Formats: sequence, C-alpha cells, structure tokens
Amino acid sequence: SISMPTKTETLIARPEALLTAETPDQQALRDSAHALLDQFRRQSRQIDRLVKLSDANEEKLTSTNATLSSLTRNLARFVPETVVDSLMKSGDEQLAGTERRQLTVFFSDIVGFTSMTEQLEPEQLSSLLMDYFSEMNRLCARWGGTLDQFIGDAIVIFFGAPKSKGAQTDACNATGMALEMQARLQALRVKWADEGLSPPLHVRMGLATGYATVGNFGSDSRLHYTAIGNAVNSAARIQALAPSDGILIDADTQALVQDSLSCQRVDTVTLRGRKHPVQLYEVTAGQSQRANDFVVGSGDGFRLFLDSAVLSDKQKVLSLLREAMRQIEEQDDPPE
Repeated sequence: SISMPTKTETLIARPEALLTAETPDQQALRDSAHALLDQFRRQSRQIDRLVKLSDANEEKLTSTNATLSSLTRNLARFVPETVVDSLMKSGDEQLAGTERRQLTVFFSDIVGFTSMTEQLEPEQLSSLLMDYFSEMNRLCARWGGTLDQFIGDAIVIFFGAPKSKGAQTDACNATGMALEMQARLQALRVKWADEGLSPPLHVRMGLATGYATVGNFGSDSRLHYTAIGNAVNSAARIQALAPSDGILIDADTQALVQDSLSCQRVDTVTLRGRKHPVQLYEVTAGQSQRANDFVVGSGDGFRLFLDSAVLSDKQKVLSLLREAMRQIEEQDDPPE
C-alpha cells in the first residue's frame, strides 16, 4: 500500500524544494517557513493539551487508587480480612452462597465481665475493651483466622473458611492463636495495671472442630459472613467450662493438634444440646508455640514490659536498658 505524506511532511518538503531550486523564490520560501512555523505551533499546543490530559488522568487514577485503598482498609474494619481478600479477587464467587465446611471454631469470654462493668467508669471500660479487642484481632489476622463477630465481651473466630489450609493446619493455627492470646494477656495485664485499670482481665477460651454451614446470612440488603452448626455451639459451651486463663478443646480438635501441641485430658462432659458425651482436653504452651513478642516481669525495685510487636523506637529502648544495666552493675561494685 502507498502511504500518503502527512501535512507536516508536506510543509517540510516544500521549503526543501525551494532551497534546492536554481533560483529560489524568496517570497514563496518565506510563506513556506511561516506555514511550517504555524504547523509547529499547532502541534505544540496539541502536545501540551495531551500532556495536561495525561497528567489529569494520572492524578485521577492516583486519587482513585487512594480511595480504593482507603475503602479496602475501612472495609476490613467491618468485614473479616479473609473475607475481604476473597471479595477482592476477580471471579471469586464462593461467597455468594453457603456451603458445608469443616471448621475449627474459637470462642472466648471475659471472666466476671459483669462485675467489671460495675467497677470501671464507662470511659475506662471502653479503653480497655478497645485495647483488648485490637490485640486479639491482630493475633487472629496473624494466624489466618476469620473473625466472625464480637458478642458483647465474647469473640468468635473460625478457621477453615473462606480459605482452608487443611483440617490439621487450621486446627493447629486456631489452637496456636489461643495460646498466643493467653500469653499476650499476661503482658497486657501488667500494662493495664500500670495504667491504673483494675480489676485484672482474665479470659476463658474454648475450641471445637466439626462441620458447619458457612456463608452469607441475613437479608437481601444486609449480609453477614458467618458459620452455623454444632461446632459453633460446642465451642461456646466448652468455653464456659474452661478455667480462668485456660483453653479447653474437644477430642476432634485434640486429634488434629496432638502431634504439635501439649494437651492434657480433663473431663468428659455432655454438652447442652448434645446426646453423646464429649472428652475435653486442656491445652498448655509447648515448644511449637510461636516465639513471644514481649518480655514481662516485675519484682522489688523493677518492672519490665517489652512488646516488640509494636515497638517503634528501638534505640530509645536500648539506651534505657543500657542505663539500667549500668546502674545495676554500679550497685554490684564494692564501695571504695
């Protein structure tokens, strides 16, 4: 095919032809130069408009991305992070309905919460609960759980939906999370005591493994991603039987975690709504538990609380520890 010359190419070719002529037409040459200059100005203006349009589109795209990022972060505050991740994936339709899944369900409750509400001012109680729920939610996300809901002072979390890592891993992650939560609460109690918040907060925890119906329940205008079934009810009732600061699990959970965690057989009970007795086990911290992010301790003349998970100024901490060590070493030196 034969390509036609552009207007710019034509304008450039004309003065070139005039300049190579034996007797150049000066007027024609000036006219061609002016025409070429006019064409250059028009193209320059077009380029400026395109650049401005491109900058505007880039700015709009950046603003849109920032809005979407903010929306995603805010959405994760009201919808479980695991659910948000599934919703964000293109073509993922698994959240549209309900399905049967094997879950390990976690249920926790604050011991003596009613009397605590009578002893603390509303502002103090609100601050304590916000701190408590934030820490527990962070650990839930760290271990890959789906935060179902807060029910008053209770927390419901399940592992195995919308994504599962396999029944054994789900159960180990759920139990490992519970152990780390109890360890974290030991440190938080020291922190709250330093802030003048009393009485100390203690929590019971229960876990059960079994099949449940998982999905969106509610109305056509508002849905809640949750789990319904015996495993959820069992976790709640096992929690009610747990000792303060303790973790009880059922036999199905114990069978999945026994190679990874230390479990001690306790009672055989018949849970309300269940026909057959259930063997319960108490979980204790073992070698497989993740390393703690904190150091806590106290005694005559000292109190230590180090939370490396939220540590922001490492150099300041090191400076304080060096000064403390210097003072301790000076006390050990005999007087001259």
